[in-house]
Amino acid sequence: MPKIYLGEAFSLIGKTLPMIWVRLGSYLVLGLLLGVYAALFLGLGWLLGRVWAPLGVIVFIVAVGGAFAVVQWAGRYWFHMLRAAHTAVLTEFIVTGRGPRGSQLEYGKQQVLARFKDTSILFAVDLLVGGAVRTVVRTFTRVAAILPIPGTRSLGNLIERVAVMSTTYIDEAILSRSYQHREQNVWAVAKEGVVLYAQAWKPVLANAVVLALLSFVEFLVFLLVLALPALAIGSVFPGMGTALGIGVLIGAWMLKLAVADAFALAATLLAYHRSTAEMTVNQEWVDKISAVSDTFRELGRKASDAVGARATGSVDTGDALDVEATATRSRVATAAPHVAVPAFAVAPIATEEANSDD
Repeated sequence: MPKIYLGEAFSLIGKTLPMIWVRLGSYLVLGLLLGVYAALFLGLGWLLGRVWAPLGVIVFIVAVGGAFAVVQWAGRYWFHMLRAAHTAVLTEFIVTGRGPRGSQLEYGKQQVLARFKDTSILFAVDLLVGGAVRTVVRTFTRVAAILPIPGTRSLGNLIERVAVMSTTYIDEAILSRSYQHREQNVWAVAKEGVVLYAQAWKPVLANAVVLALLSFVEFLVFLLVLALPALAIGSVFPGMGTALGIGVLIGAWMLKLAVADAFALAATLLAYHRSTAEMTVNQEWVDKISAVSDTFRELGRKASDAVGARATGSVDTGDALDVEATATRSRVATAAPHVAVPAFAVAPIATEEANSDD
């Protein structure tokens, strides 16, 4: 039974409270902006809907699309960097047993920018790592779907969806190796990290899946905690029911992103570093993953390009558009629910079962 690092993760969250407060503050601002945005467009949609009902529906659809665009933009250019900075601070505690001196936020930002130069490279590396990890996860979880047991196909599909949902934390754990090894060639570190994850997939994935599910339980708890006072206010001011309901949903989701996801990230980092601490990259695994993952091969190409750029003294900033296109093609290629599982999928799992102490 893989160890789930809940206690140690809780301790880490306590040690990185300055980062938690920054996350809470950032998501509070985002939540307030979304609340104001929703109120404005709901009011506009209601007014226009009284003139012509379909117009109100159109305004509502445009407002929802605009909200998603705002959240995506903020996620890419601020919250992605904030999560990476928090990862750098957590990694320092995990690897050295002590935290950085001074501001944790400044330390985290310095660590991220020292390795990724800007957010476009961070986003590009994360895209490729995410694509490679999803391929590995789908390969392992699809084994259940090909077992000659009635009902296992549906079970395998469910397991696959839940496992893929949890890969966000695994992506960050793999990128955390760049902070651990003080390595500037982040493409090479990311490539090695994917291989090490494949070699130690069971405890890391088990943690990530449990924590992904737990984070949604925490969301329900946040929802309940915020809903109780909202119901009390709504009983006094019935006309505020819709606004209060939207506020509760936004607030609970922001708390999940700020606190529950940070907790899940800390536990997954612990599982990854503890499981891969004594491992070295196995070339056989490099070949196997290269055979099934376009994004993994792209990581290898970027790693080689970075070595060449360093030798010539030029700076390789990466091509985020090409990386995003590669990651998109990989997602399309691996999205089919019943693609044949490569021949290596069963044997490595059996090997891991025999060699694992978990």
